[in-house]
Amino acid sequence: MPNKSDLDQLVNRICKSSRETECSKVLKEIESNNEYITNVQLKKLLKLHDISFKDKCVLPAQSLYDKCNECVIQDGDLQNWAELIDRDVRVLEESIQLIKENKR
Repeated sequence: MPNKSDLDQLVNRICKSSRETECSKVLKEIESNNEYITNVQLKKLLKLHDISFKDKCVLPAQSLYDKCNECVIQDGDLQNWAELIDRDVRVLEESIQLIKENKR
């Protein structure tokens, strides 16, 4: 049975080995793929997502805001018109009332 120092030496040789093994080749491939995915594919995906998010969410929301903003402005005008019509109707009602009173 190997002693502790033999095991330590064996572990050091394995960890510090510069010889390529199938495991080290696969590990390098994984690291290379990870770097490519992170630096190239992820950036492209984020750009596509940003464009898609903008087209599907931001622009329709902006369009809806613009449309509603126009409605608010028109509602303000509508309120003014309603007040003018209400005033005119009251004037007409009062005029009709005065005419009825004068006929009696």
